[in-house]
Amino acid sequence: MNKLPLGKVPIDVLRRILSIAPTGEDVIVGPGIGIDAAVLSSKDNIIIAACDPITGASKEIGWLSVHVNANDIYASAGKPRWYIATLLFPKDATEKLILEVMMGIKEGLEEVGASLVAGHTELTDRVTEVVVIGTMIGAPMVPGRYVSNRDMKPGDAILMTKGAGIEGTWILLSELGHRLGIPEDILRKASKFKEMISVGKDVRTLLRIGIDNIHAMHDATEGGVLGAVFEVAEASKVGFEIYEEEVLIREETRVLAEKLGIDPLKLISSGTLIVAVSKEHAEEAVKVLRKEGIDATIIGHATEDERALIKKSGEKVRIHSPPVDELWRILGGG
Repeated sequence: MNKLPLGKVPIDVLRRILSIAPTGEDVIVGPGIGIDAAVLSSKDNIIIAACDPITGASKEIGWLSVHVNANDIYASAGKPRWYIATLLFPKDATEKLILEVMMGIKEGLEEVGASLVAGHTELTDRVTEVVVIGTMIGAPMVPGRYVSNRDMKPGDAILMTKGAGIEGTWILLSELGHRLGIPEDILRKASKFKEMISVGKDVRTLLRIGIDNIHAMHDATEGGVLGAVFEVAEASKVGFEIYEEEVLIREETRVLAEKLGIDPLKLISSGTLIVAVSKEHAEEAVKVLRKEGIDATIIGHATEDERALIKKSGEKVRIHSPPVDELWRILGGG
């Protein structure tokens, strides 16, 4: 058997794993590639649920766990309500460390308006760093309605908000910035990327164009912008063309990318919302986002089947699988 890389399980392996997962009649949207949140039917409404671990960050891991899971609820046009957390600490963890993580969770929950309802905390010699596994449960913003990543259609415009590599820039510059010799003004501005991690405002703003005109939304987590677009395309069984020159990349991310030799399009980017909208409403979507102070732009469109990145040089690079995240390459020494 081939050794698996750090990060998400390769897509072909994931397909085989998911093929054995049972689902019942009350599962409207179940597990799948590119699907970050489940949609379940209840007696009077629907329930939206998502689960994600935080393993590649040490800074504010509790706070980040809340927002990463809340973002998956938001991206389904849901509102986060209830949170469940499993906290795994290395054997030498102190009460102070545990309280720091819990205070981060408290801060995040207050920001998204959700409650902690269950969880588990333990010290174990099976981990060497803190691991937080969160599950967020929410309700639809529009009663009875949701957005699924299975509904992007050929011809749809693909939008992005804020910038590529938001989360990865924040993590790497927070932890490595001084060692890399990054200028203080860049580090100071990058420290405020934390304020962009939530996609809640992005989604609430986009709903003004009408939920029927939004065909997919995805928080660009592991694999970055390119990984997020690929996952939506895979879930929807369509292709895409993304134009590198149209991708939003902030100065702080450019500086980091040049220093470490990484690709911003492949860097983890919680807070960057990837959106597929009907082409007739694409400009309106960008306009309403910008009016609320959210950077946004059209970066490409959905196609019938071919998946490609058009480089600034004009070269067409076909994308056959989601990329391994640059964060793992740096932290793993690859």
